[in-house]
Amino acid sequence: MSAERTIANALTFSELAAKEPAWALLRAKNAPAILTVLSAVFRGDNRQVPGSELLAATAQILPEVREQTGLELKLSTEAYIEEWVRSGFLTRRAPQDALEELYELSPGAHLAHDFVEQLHTPKRAVTRSRLSNVFNSLRALEADTDPDENRAIERLERQRDELQRRIDSIRVDGVRMVDTDDAVEQAREVISLIRDLPTDFARVQSEIEREDLKLREQILTDDRRGAEVLEEFFNGLDLIDQSDAGQAFNGFYRLLLDHQESARFEATHSEVLKRDFITNLDWEEQALLWGLMTTLRSSAGAVQEAKTRLSRSLRRFVQSRENESHKGLLDSIKNVEVAALQFTKNGGKTRHTLDIDLRLTRGQFSTAASWTLRDPADFHIETNVPIHQPGHLDPQELRARLRDTEVDWGELHLAINDLVEEGQQPTVAEVLQSRPATQGLASVVGLIQLARQRGNRTEGTELLRWTSPEGKLLQARYPTYEFREYVPTVTQLWDDQPTMKDNANA
Repeated sequence: MSAERTIANALTFSELAAKEPAWALLRAKNAPAILTVLSAVFRGDNRQVPGSELLAATAQILPEVREQTGLELKLSTEAYIEEWVRSGFLTRRAPQDALEELYELSPGAHLAHDFVEQLHTPKRAVTRSRLSNVFNSLRALEADTDPDENRAIERLERQRDELQRRIDSIRVDGVRMVDTDDAVEQAREVISLIRDLPTDFARVQSEIEREDLKLREQILTDDRRGAEVLEEFFNGLDLIDQSDAGQAFNGFYRLLLDHQESARFEATHSEVLKRDFITNLDWEEQALLWGLMTTLRSSAGAVQEAKTRLSRSLRRFVQSRENESHKGLLDSIKNVEVAALQFTKNGGKTRHTLDIDLRLTRGQFSTAASWTLRDPADFHIETNVPIHQPGHLDPQELRARLRDTEVDWGELHLAINDLVEEGQQPTVAEVLQSRPATQGLASVVGLIQLARQRGNRTEGTELLRWTSPEGKLLQARYPTYEFREYVPTVTQLWDDQPTMKDNANA
């Protein structure tokens, strides 16, 4: 390596050490505590957490971490959260429709967490599954980039002959499956890719946000490029969609929304989860596989929502001519900076005449006789404030109010599990037929959500029938899902997870 290249690397790494949040997190004094809190709060499907929930969870975890590890955690919970936001470990957003701010892990925090996870549970250096993936990808790349027609035909003929040979072998000897160890090895290769998905989605969203800022800066600071951006916007182009990050995500999102591909992928996912080797994976690995479809849909939906929101905001920024006021303010600031620079070049004399027209604010003066005194007694409340005695809380009334505002998940779990315990594999329609929807559409929506999370997709559709609270019979057609296993409740899932003290004892 040349000396110039070495120096360039040193400068690059120095810049990364100073600016990259992942690097800053790993070298932080309380990095173990930070990673413990962030991994505990933002686990599973908790991609975005409201500020109140983050504050409550962090306040509960920090004392336990301090007690178990002896780390010096002197700041308050609020101070630590603010520090993590300033350091780039957390991203804080304020959506228009949200009641409070939302927090999520930054791409740098994802990278730091993945790095520590690899240190804790290192991947096997070389596996047959990984080498096979490399060889297959390399062969596919060679085939897809080969312009020679004869070689392409020969390659397809070899594949056809190989497929025919395998078909003949199955007819004679039956299906030869890979052994359990190889199946577990391949599954863990897939799981390692699933673990990278949150980091990938966070990086894509960060790139889209940087593209939005870049376009706004071009509109305000670059006259030539800014004019091109404005013209493209008024011609109906979505420049965030046209960016590299936008196009890369759109390709993935279109594939996810493709009904045929999505159904095929979901069917494959369901079949894999039925295989016997799944029980050889640990609890966390099984949870990652089970939640794959939910992770893909929720993460992709969050990125798509952010991309759409930024595109609309940028379009409003252009069409409302708000950019012109921003540009005028920016020009005024530049003029002030030029005048200040010229003033310093002239020695900064206090009585030096500046060629600037300064508009002074005007104050209205009046005599003291026109003033009136404010008497606090005018606002004094003389009547007594009535005191109401607290009443009694009726648990049945409280439950009825909760049922009017939230889905009764306990009732839905009980309805499904009763039929499963009877030896049935009920569909959503069969659950509704056996246990009518007491909450109307809310019960139906809850069953559909449980079916997509815990059910198995089968062919065809079915008719869902229920009665509204007003007594009206309603129906809708929906893809068929079967409940083939016991559906655990949220409390049962939480009880199955190891606590910090369990990990310490282990």
